[in-house]
Amino acid sequence: MRRGASGWVAKLFLGGLAVSFVGWGIADVLRAPGGGSTVLQAGDVRVSLAEYEMAYRQGLNRLGQQLQARPTAEQAEMFGVDQMVLAQLRSGAMVDLKAEKAGLGVSDAGLIALIQREPAFHDGSGHFSRDVMRAVLANAGMNEASYLADLRRSAVRGQLIGSVTDDVAVPRAFVDALGAYNGERRTVQYVVLQPQPADGLADPSDEELGSYFTEHNDTYRAPEYRAFSYVALTPTSMSEADKVTDEELARYYEANRAQFTTPERRGVQQVVFADRASADSAAQALAGGATLADAAKAAGREIADLGVIDRAALGNASLAEAAFAAQPNTPTGVVEGPFGPVILNVTSVQPEVVRPFDAVREEIRAGLAKDATNTRITNAYNALTDALQSGAPMSEAAAQAGVKIETAPAVSREGATPAGARVDSIPGRDQVLAAVFAAEEGGDIPPVQFDGNSYVFPVLGEITPARDRPLDEVRDRVVADWKQDEAVQMVVDRGQSLAERVRKGQSFQDMAEVEGLTLETAPGLTRATAVPALGEAGMRAAFSGPQGLVASTPARDSGQALVLQVSEVAAPADPASVVAENTRSGLGQALRGDFEQGYIAALQSGVPVTYNQKAIQQAKASVR
Repeated sequence: MRRGASGWVAKLFLGGLAVSFVGWGIADVLRAPGGGSTVLQAGDVRVSLAEYEMAYRQGLNRLGQQLQARPTAEQAEMFGVDQMVLAQLRSGAMVDLKAEKAGLGVSDAGLIALIQREPAFHDGSGHFSRDVMRAVLANAGMNEASYLADLRRSAVRGQLIGSVTDDVAVPRAFVDALGAYNGERRTVQYVVLQPQPADGLADPSDEELGSYFTEHNDTYRAPEYRAFSYVALTPTSMSEADKVTDEELARYYEANRAQFTTPERRGVQQVVFADRASADSAAQALAGGATLADAAKAAGREIADLGVIDRAALGNASLAEAAFAAQPNTPTGVVEGPFGPVILNVTSVQPEVVRPFDAVREEIRAGLAKDATNTRITNAYNALTDALQSGAPMSEAAAQAGVKIETAPAVSREGATPAGARVDSIPGRDQVLAAVFAAEEGGDIPPVQFDGNSYVFPVLGEITPARDRPLDEVRDRVVADWKQDEAVQMVVDRGQSLAERVRKGQSFQDMAEVEGLTLETAPGLTRATAVPALGEAGMRAAFSGPQGLVASTPARDSGQALVLQVSEVAAPADPASVVAENTRSGLGQALRGDFEQGYIAALQSGVPVTYNQKAIQQAKASVR
């Protein structure tokens, strides 16, 4: 075979095979438009799979910070992360395409200068450190080559975008107008009109009542009502508290005595010596009357105070045995510890405390009852589920599970009966009603779980469709509502009448005195001022016209009305000074952003953009 393969015929054959492999195999990948490694192509500029993955990962991280949790694929789709990332990459590609045509670039020296100016790459002395740069890039999941390519691209983009936005500033006229608007101060005089009690008004005529009812018909429409039965498996309905016997309590107490025992605790000091010889020397000194502090000092060691601890906290059986066998304030002999020879000293003793049975009886009862109740709920849930899945009706399934069926009256979606009474006796009321009203007539309703280990199995009953009520059925309610609205309208009409009198020449003060109203003054108001008596509507009215403006508007409290007059308007001496620096900065940034987006939109005109959806889905799956 080797002799045959060395011949010119075999070489020609293998050469042809290699050429065909390159031509038909590799070349397809290299030449394929929007190939596997390209996600987006704008003109001649391609966005790679790696670039999309990085941008998509950053988008997920931003969303995760907002949600305070790692977003799921559904959440990422709902918030449009992929669309935002594609828009960002498309904009960048347009800028790259324009920069390439304009011949823009960054020299290696310029790139090095940018790197060395980056504060994140500086060491403790404030100087650039390549080791720091490598560590920062590693933490960010980037290598030097990809970072340099990204930095060069960003610098080129900055040159192009900067040529459009660098000199953009908020016009002084706009700043002055904003300052004049926000800094204007007004003095407002006002009176508050109280409504007439609604129940003191005469009943409406049949014509007035009929017209009002027709206008507000949807308000009085009877909602859909649904009746249903249910089985409730809750700690209340399935409680086993009364079935726990005294014998069970006593057995549990004896079997779990440690649970009710606070172990002995001791204040412990220790000295760890370098070797056995120095420890023995210290022990001899202690036997001769020296203190532990003196013995430790002589050996060049220090006393370590371990605090008041139990036996388990020492973590070593030999040390624990010695410490809890020692007499207080009498150092032990030398004990072999895990880090060398040790001498211990006990400074205090807190004896073991056992809570007596009578003191913990009810605590044990509650715990055993809870466990038994949870077991009963689980068994009943399984029995119900098995019976219902086998086709048994709820009555038969409940009998097999040993539970009873409850009946709920016909209620609305909000849980009210046709008489208007609120039904609160349904366990898990809101969740159960939501499931009942989501069910199709004749369909099964899955069990509703709430509060951990609580379940309700609803069975839909009779459905009463929503309907229009006749006036006679709700006459009393309609009359009460008409009177309430009429009282409000009367005080609004009175306010408008009083305002018109002031507009025609009566002074505001005279009007208030004649009507027996208390005149109030609110000085120095700005558009950002909050005056509770005026409320939002009053403040809006106070700034709706020039000095001398008279207006009437509903007040902050329901049913009241305001009549007000703007007695003074003071413009700021220097409007621009009223605009805070951070506001100016934010406006400038927003304006530059608008210019940038407008420029990029202009660049996109006439440039074909193609997307590789298969690569996009691959990148998204890889990131997740």
